[in-house]
Amino acid sequence: MILLTIAAASPSPAPVVPGAGIFTSPLLMSLLVWVPVASAIAIAILPNPRGRYDVLMKQIAFFTNLGLVFILFVAYNQFEAFLPTAQYEEKVPWLQAIGASYHLGVDGPGMVMLILSGLVGIISVLASLGVRERVRSYFCLVLLTQSAINGAIVARDMFVLILFWSAAAVPIAILILGWGGPRRHAAAWRLVGYWGLGTGALVVGTMTLYAAAGGSSFDMDVLLKAAISPRIQIVVAVAMIIAAATRLPLFPLHGWARDVYAEAPIGVTVVVAGSAARLGAYLLLRVVIAAEPAAAHLLSPLLAALAALTVGYAALAALRPIDLRRVGAYLSMIPGGITMLGLAALSPLSIAGSVLSLFAGGMAAALIVGACATLSDRAQSRSLQVLSGLAPRMPIITWLLVIAGFAVLGVPLLGTFLAEMLTFFGAFKNQPIGAFAVAAGLVVAAVALASLFRRILFGPPNPDAPGVSDASLGETWYLALLAGALLWVGVFPSGPKLPGTDTPLFDQGLVNVMAAGISDIASPYTGATPTPAP
Repeated sequence: MILLTIAAASPSPAPVVPGAGIFTSPLLMSLLVWVPVASAIAIAILPNPRGRYDVLMKQIAFFTNLGLVFILFVAYNQFEAFLPTAQYEEKVPWLQAIGASYHLGVDGPGMVMLILSGLVGIISVLASLGVRERVRSYFCLVLLTQSAINGAIVARDMFVLILFWSAAAVPIAILILGWGGPRRHAAAWRLVGYWGLGTGALVVGTMTLYAAAGGSSFDMDVLLKAAISPRIQIVVAVAMIIAAATRLPLFPLHGWARDVYAEAPIGVTVVVAGSAARLGAYLLLRVVIAAEPAAAHLLSPLLAALAALTVGYAALAALRPIDLRRVGAYLSMIPGGITMLGLAALSPLSIAGSVLSLFAGGMAAALIVGACATLSDRAQSRSLQVLSGLAPRMPIITWLLVIAGFAVLGVPLLGTFLAEMLTFFGAFKNQPIGAFAVAAGLVVAAVALASLFRRILFGPPNPDAPGVSDASLGETWYLALLAGALLWVGVFPSGPKLPGTDTPLFDQGLVNVMAAGISDIASPYTGATPTPAP
């Protein structure tokens, strides 16, 4: 019933959550952006003679992210589902000469992204507990990355969005350079090059839109609602597609992903794959799909082609490498391609699927790269020619890696299944060729995963391989939280309810929250409104 309501793009009464409506402070968004910065400054100035307080610095980073998750829990439960306007808005004049303001706010898709970012943030700290060198610098940079990602999500001013979007690349590149693997320099500079290209495209698209709207304001409420010609819409949309493709990543602008996911520290790979990369699809949803319908209709075959090429390329590439972390890097591209297919189909159902895929796909991508990296560390090798028969000796990592593979494919009971179901049902009508091509790519990905599992988990043990050990407590927790979030959304998409009632216990449901704003985004693409089933 909920999914049919989303597909119809029509508001419905929001479910009542116990305790809702108590706290609606607009400062919640600023807290999510600037508390990590304040904690990073505190860690930076904390005296640390001979590394005596390294553990304290890790605790500060952990409890900062735990506090952010609590703030998000408050915002999530006070969020008015099915309300199309932005909530928790803050607007303060800033650079009035050019029309830029400090304007923050969030709607349903934005809240989905914030939940993703909050969970990934605390998971990245758990994945980084093994860091021993330059602890102060590492966790300062991780917190600054979290701040930039949250800022890009809640920005309601295009000038502010550009600042946060570009700022995210700096601490991530430094983290790779300082704590990455043998090819860290190539990985960091590839990321800077591709993300720099995307930032340049974002600037070009924004300035084109700014000039076409009269050059008086960067506010999204002005720019994205301005009446501009279809030709200008196409120019803006192409620039935004380039920006999104470098970040998500999409073929052929994916060149940074393999090296970054293979060489970056595990905590950094989780952040990049989980939340930072999803900003690409979120940008397209916010600027092109929601605001430039003429360009979206014209360029939808291009978006479908990018989705099909990305999934097909990633699946085929996962069959070739002998480096386990590179296999994980390729497989992590698949959820982004499915998200793009949902945006390309331009139907209310597929758009709902792509929004849910922002969360589920981000979790799945973070889980597959994290599981592959953790297994490589614990097995003391990344070579598929060496790793074999590990399941009896690494049962915890084996189960989590299998769940990660299932999440990439979108099997039932996982959040990716629901996201893919919505996406494909919405895409087979409007983009049938792209939908069938993506489905074929998923079949190839299943073959690649089956081959991987047979080789490294369930094959005959290699007596010449290095000694292995199962996941530590911290590694188990961070991987289990990723898997648990996917299971929770897959089993309770509309939240757990009291038996015999429609009253949610403590979670009003991700699909209910994300519906706030989807009706407005999908309204230009709504045909006949389907009749809900009884």
